[in-house]
Amino acid sequence: MACTRTYATLRIFSKDIHPDEITKALGVLPTSTRPIEPESKYKNRRAFHCWAYTTEEASDSVKNIEHLESILKALDGKAEKMDILRKRDCDTDIFCYWDSTGQGGPVVTVELMEKLVKFGLGVSWDMYFDDKENA
Repeated sequence: MACTRTYATLRIFSKDIHPDEITKALGVLPTSTRPIEPESKYKNRRAFHCWAYTTEEASDSVKNIEHLESILKALDGKAEKMDILRKRDCDTDIFCYWDSTGQGGPVVTVELMEKLVKFGLGVSWDMYFDDKENA
């Protein structure tokens, strides 16, 4: 019983800063963006621009630490730029997907926590457990 699939996504949300400006500020190409659409045909339009960089297609590893480290590697040398974005009211985090059979969960080492703090990033998980043996 173990993790069957995991990935991590760096997300940056802003009411005012367009995703293209975030890309320029960080010097990192996003894997996806969703700008606010002021003329949206939907009643409940998105209230924030969204910039995202994910490891979903980049790695098949089932070790969550490898996905988190990959994001931090992309941000290497950019802690000050992340701080500037947060000071401009951007919300930043890493959102992770975790699918597992049975018990267990992600691991975060002290060293990894120190790096996350350096970039001002919290981490959360969307977790699914499929215990087919007991079904």
